[in-house]
Amino acid sequence: MKILRVYADEAGESHIEDMELEMLDNGAMGTVASAFRVKEAIFREIPPLATADFHQAPLRQLAVNLDGLAEIEVSDGTVRQVKPGDVFLVEDTTGKGHLNRFLDDKAHSFLFLPLES
Repeated sequence: MKILRVYADEAGESHIEDMELEMLDNGAMGTVASAFRVKEAIFREIPPLATADFHQAPLRQLAVNLDGLAEIEVSDGTVRQVKPGDVFLVEDTTGKGHLNRFLDDKAHSFLFLPLES
């Protein structure tokens, strides 16, 4: 299973990459990845056509796009579309950060899962 990863390098430049989760055999129920230990679940609604300027993630977290089409841009210039159901691991808590653009004219819903240290 692939998720997106947003991270900062030692120079503070932010990047985005595909991250392959290692999937382990779970018998008749298919496969399962190792668990991420989360602190809480936060649901957020974002207004239509909003843009969040470059910012760092407030903490290391998983983000799940529940609906709507968005883009994430990192400081190295890479832009990726994020569609409903996409999951990304946000780890750029230092450096130049990333920006978000919400591309359609409806509110967007996200689920944020802050990770334990």
